[in-house]
Amino acid sequence: MRSPFKFLDSYTKDDREIFFGREREIEELYHRVFESKIMLVYGVSGTGKSSLIYCGLANKFQETDWLPLNIRRGSNIIESFASAIKSSSITPQTGEISTPGQFKKAVRSLYLDHYKPVFFILDQFEELFIFGNKDEKRSFIQIIKSLVDSDIQCRFIFVMREEYMANITEFEKFIPTIFSNRVRIEKMSHLNAIAAIKGPCKIAGISLEEGFAEALLEKLSPGSTDVELTYLQVFLDRILRLTSSNSPLSSGTETLARVSMGVQGEVSSTTREILQGEIGGGCFFTTSLLTHAGNVSDILGNFLDDQIALMENPDDAMTVLKAFISGKGTKRPASESETIDNVRSLGKDVPAERVKEQIQLFVNLRLLRDKDDKGRYELRHDALASKIFEKFTLSEKELLEVRKYIENAFYSYETRGIMLNKQDLEYLAAYERKLILPQNLTDYVNQSRFKLLSQRKALIRMTRISALIFVLIIAAIGRSYLGTQKNSVLNNQIGSALFQSKVNPGKGLFTALNIWGKDSSSPVLQYIILKDFQKIISSKPDSANPFFPISKDLEPVKLESPVIKAEISKKGTFIFGCMENNKAFILNTVTNRLHILKTDGDLIHIEISEKDSLIALVYNNNKGVVCDFNGNARYTFEATCNKIMNERLVRFFPSGDYQLVTTKNNTALIYDKTGKIVFELKGHSGKVNSVDVSPDGRFVATASADKRVFLWNYNHISKQLSLYDSLIGHYDTIWSCQFNRTGKYVITASADSTIKIWNLKGKEINPEFRFAREFNGDPRSKYNKKEYDPDAANPSFSAYYRKFCNASFSSDEKEIVATGYSFNSDSSDKKVPFYNKVLYFDYYSSFFKWHNYSFIDLSINHIGTFVPESFNQLVISDIGNMAAAANEKSGKIYLVDAGGLIFLTLNGTNPMFSDNGNEILWTNKNEINKIPVTPEKINRILKRNNISSSLKGIEDIFVEL
Repeated sequence: MRSPFKFLDSYTKDDREIFFGREREIEELYHRVFESKIMLVYGVSGTGKSSLIYCGLANKFQETDWLPLNIRRGSNIIESFASAIKSSSITPQTGEISTPGQFKKAVRSLYLDHYKPVFFILDQFEELFIFGNKDEKRSFIQIIKSLVDSDIQCRFIFVMREEYMANITEFEKFIPTIFSNRVRIEKMSHLNAIAAIKGPCKIAGISLEEGFAEALLEKLSPGSTDVELTYLQVFLDRILRLTSSNSPLSSGTETLARVSMGVQGEVSSTTREILQGEIGGGCFFTTSLLTHAGNVSDILGNFLDDQIALMENPDDAMTVLKAFISGKGTKRPASESETIDNVRSLGKDVPAERVKEQIQLFVNLRLLRDKDDKGRYELRHDALASKIFEKFTLSEKELLEVRKYIENAFYSYETRGIMLNKQDLEYLAAYERKLILPQNLTDYVNQSRFKLLSQRKALIRMTRISALIFVLIIAAIGRSYLGTQKNSVLNNQIGSALFQSKVNPGKGLFTALNIWGKDSSSPVLQYIILKDFQKIISSKPDSANPFFPISKDLEPVKLESPVIKAEISKKGTFIFGCMENNKAFILNTVTNRLHILKTDGDLIHIEISEKDSLIALVYNNNKGVVCDFNGNARYTFEATCNKIMNERLVRFFPSGDYQLVTTKNNTALIYDKTGKIVFELKGHSGKVNSVDVSPDGRFVATASADKRVFLWNYNHISKQLSLYDSLIGHYDTIWSCQFNRTGKYVITASADSTIKIWNLKGKEINPEFRFAREFNGDPRSKYNKKEYDPDAANPSFSAYYRKFCNASFSSDEKEIVATGYSFNSDSSDKKVPFYNKVLYFDYYSSFFKWHNYSFIDLSINHIGTFVPESFNQLVISDIGNMAAAANEKSGKIYLVDAGGLIFLTLNGTNPMFSDNGNEILWTNKNEINKIPVTPEKINRILKRNNISSSLKGIEDIFVEL
């Protein structure tokens, strides 16, 4: 006997015999549907709206009385509307159906084909307001209006959740009577619910103990007079399976259960009850079963948790389920390809085949409905959707909103050619590191950025000369800059800020910040803001100074010894490095807690694991140790260092059972959390110089002196890391390899003076980035590859024509930061490596046009100020609009914008940007300093400390500066 209870499914026309307790609502719907061409059916989730339409109302009609067409929005409601008409038509409708006139013609033909009234049932109509955009809604209501005003025999039933009824007001100005015929579906009363319990039980031959129905309703909704129908069906289904839980599952059913979950072993009791599809006859429901059934509110949640926990990869399984949820916590139908894109929108990159497998498992487990005629799958009920939505992180919810934002903008672009503007791109910038978009949306965002940046570069070119002269002669800059502006009001305001900045940095700062709200594209304004703010916080920290609270907040963190090298962790939580006294340090940027670690020799590299709060110390004797932040050693490891590049000898795994990968001569070693070597990656014929782990932990890359990079992947069958692919194309030693943030690409740097970017199939996807290359109009073009010695110690040219030993993507992945090297002889006539940093740009870069020059040549050298021989430190802000370049010998850091304008000059080395790009941090001897570098951040700091232009002391305290 099949269960007479629907679990999470709606009733259909075939369920007439077991559909009880809704007679009054059915009658009302039947009479009201004829009162006008539009009927709104609404109610809270779980009131049985769909069941009333598809079972109750459907069985009131004779087959000859109506032609029902069920329509869901899908990817676009107009396309779904047209598709439903075409599929139900007898006379072929091959032309396009998209305008009101075309819909009228198509519906009239449909009516004449069947010669009976057409009823368009738009179930879960709220999807239009959740997923649709303004143009889609406007076009749809125009189509509905044309059909309602026509003489065609057609009617519309809109079925939707109550909380979205207010959105219908958007349509009221087009159809003033749209609210005149509406039916609110209430929760089922206890009296009718008793009929809904007893009726199906009687049909199925299930006996009930006296008072069972009443006790069940009291358990479901104590003290209430109505009941949640979804939970009633789920609870009855659970009790029915409890009556048969003593009977073993058939071997076929249990096998299906195990296969569905992807595990071996026993199936849990809860899962056995729910998976068991066939129920033995002669069941008897007793009140004692209610106690064993547990709490109804936990049934769906426990069932869901049970299934996910038994999956081979629970995180991936839950992510796939989340792909069927909207940003509002409702169901979201999706095809296989759409599900794959939705998974990536959550910041995860689950392999396509695994997504497809999970979908089929969830269909078998009755969590998803099987695909419809459009190939889309869907969660069985909103109650299940709400349980899954509870498991969304705040970050995932934000990513859903961002994806929706981009999709709506892309629709406008397709219809009207509108690109994303500056504010749109600034909003998206904070999510780019996590957001993975389909190619069409990625191209759209990049094209918008490229167009905006082209416009900005044009403006920068117009103002650069004025901005640079301003550094030397402020009055001349003011006149020159004002002469290029079109708006006379802004001209006067910027001029005022220019002169105020020279006379009174305090007033100049507030004037410039006020103008920034109106013109945030001006590099001169940003220059004024940063320069004035630096003067202010560099002034005497006197309590009479109105800016004293800020100066106090920005006090540097002092260490016990000067810092040799420091860097910031990927998430910006920790600054770590080594000091001259051979100790390592870790500074928590949130709590300012400082950890000092003793070392056992000369450190050559430090690697940190934010997830596990561990640090790996690598020494120049090819030994290393993994410690916690308190300096307690966990285990030692081996890592073979070299004379050129030691920044990529070790890498932590982001997750999983493996913790660390290191280099050892021609192999790479994988360590688990106990320090045991679990894998040795063998196959290179030369020394392994670099290792990296993909962000999802699935791939390991090893770069070698044998001119090859190997990609290793975990094989679930052999339980081994095996060779996945080889990257072959360099002609000399490969010194570094790195995955991008999605793990789809690898960047490599080689002594053959090239940088290459590869996909995981071993194919190069970029033109080569070279040092030695000819350029038209460049006086250095005569130094071509045959004539020029890249190892020559000529400071005029050697900084630009060198071999590569390192290359990495910037945080926003629009730039490539590379390290070049050559050899200079020291006093003992020994060759020592000499390094400099260079910057390359892709075709969507926010920095300068890509023509393979170094960063120094494009910025500082053109400005005509102090030019060090080269920069051996270079970092890009997370949002790609600013760079910091430093030279260890001069001890100077230059903060520059995309046009090469120097915003700040700081004393120190080791520049770092915070995770959001709002602050620059650096070291100066034994101090770690920080300063905000965006006007928005400076403005927030001022407001947080209640400092405004009207504050006493602002007028005169900085006049002397």
